[in-house]
Amino acid sequence: MGPSSPGTESKRILLVRGGVLTPYSGLGGAFHDLREALEAGKFASWSSAGTVEYDLGHRASSFKRLFQRWFRHPREVNASIRRLHRDTSVDLVLVSDQEQAHLVPKSTPVPVVVYVHDFFHLFPETIVLSGESVEVGNHRPGLVRTRDLRRLLKGLKRADAFICNTDATAALCRQHFPNMPLYQIPYALDTERYRPPATLPPRPEALSSKDCHLLVVGSHDPRKRLKFLVDVLRGLPEHVLREVIVHHIGGNDCPNGGPAASSIAASHGVRWHHVGGNISDEVLNLYRWYSEALLFPSGAEGFGYPPVESMAAGQPVLASDRPAHNELMPEGACLDAEDVDAWRAAIVDVHARWQERNGKDRAPEAALMEHVKFLAPERFYRDMAAAWDECSSS
Repeated sequence: MGPSSPGTESKRILLVRGGVLTPYSGLGGAFHDLREALEAGKFASWSSAGTVEYDLGHRASSFKRLFQRWFRHPREVNASIRRLHRDTSVDLVLVSDQEQAHLVPKSTPVPVVVYVHDFFHLFPETIVLSGESVEVGNHRPGLVRTRDLRRLLKGLKRADAFICNTDATAALCRQHFPNMPLYQIPYALDTERYRPPATLPPRPEALSSKDCHLLVVGSHDPRKRLKFLVDVLRGLPEHVLREVIVHHIGGNDCPNGGPAASSIAASHGVRWHHVGGNISDEVLNLYRWYSEALLFPSGAEGFGYPPVESMAAGQPVLASDRPAHNELMPEGACLDAEDVDAWRAAIVDVHARWQERNGKDRAPEAALMEHVKFLAPERFYRDMAAAWDECSSS
């Protein structure tokens, strides 16, 4: 879908968020892709009225960051909306995510929609998996964060509508905001960004053909359950454990102050390579193409980018049967989140297939690449534009 055709009146949407985020993060990547598509004219008759955001760099003090977030930036957002409205240059405002919902003005001449990706921190919960309590969201925020969350909640209540991506998030929206208009639109995935070329680039040095490589993508937040994964791995048959190495792309440190993921793995004799956090798509694709499988034991996801991106790359995925990433997997493909034996058996099977190839590269799984086509960008552009049309005319 290209830019608006001649004679079609273009509507304008203002994108609003707080501080800039790296495009290599989940929320940052989603916003980056949406803005690029909007500026390229992909959303039917919609065009960009601009983006209101800020970048304080890495050296700003905590006080400066808080003042910018709570006071200066909300004023700038409100002023931008009113200025654009006076110039008849804006029809709708889209707030990037629930963590920026405080930016919804108390009164505005233009409808404001919030893109809700998850409610982990606004409505934290504790789930019990494998007999262990797993905290989803921060149950003990400090004083400043508690006040911040109150501002977010008030902003969400002021919104004119929500947009979300999954059944799980939609259910929470209806539970906590039963009267809020809601549009559920699954994310778009440009599958060509992940498709392996006919001839692969050279292997990174860390991906030697003499080892069976497994990939983990994501933070060491407790809900990601990397400790459970280490428990699974340490119980593998000795010959399998000896030949398996896990490559972790994401945060190594536990946000709750517990031991690092690499330390947990080392204490149990699991070979674990922490690649880093802000890794480019080009490098991450190499790990997808040259690793045997993605391991994704997460207990809760707002969407679950890593499994769909790996499937688009033709990489097998071992994922837990938990929301919301289980909505995206092929029927019957998920593993019981608590069944350690099932996880070990699946990894042993991955190792056996690697061993049978005797050093040859893994062929991409065409069926997985085909499966993720339901996330085609064209569908996303069409459905999002229709939602914006309805919101702007309400």
